[in-house]
Amino acid sequence: MFTYNISKNADNAEFNRVCSLIESNTKDAKKEDLLTDVDGTQIQIYDTKDGKIKVFNDYEVGAVYVDSEADLSAIL
Repeated sequence: MFTYNISKNADNAEFNRVCSLIESNTKDAKKEDLLTDVDGTQIQIYDTKDGKIKVFNDYEVGAVYVDSEADLSAIL
């Protein structure tokens, strides 16, 4: 499992930027429906041949981060 810390604050623009990077650089990524928690936290999940990629815009923790089964160091 790989974790990438993107921003120390929840940020819609940063969340959208990371999602766009994943979508444009991961050819086989299948985007699932956007999940939104009661506190406003957003979670975007992608299925790839290398495993799941989860992008979080987490208002409770106060961060934008990615948990991934695939190595995204070349993208992020």
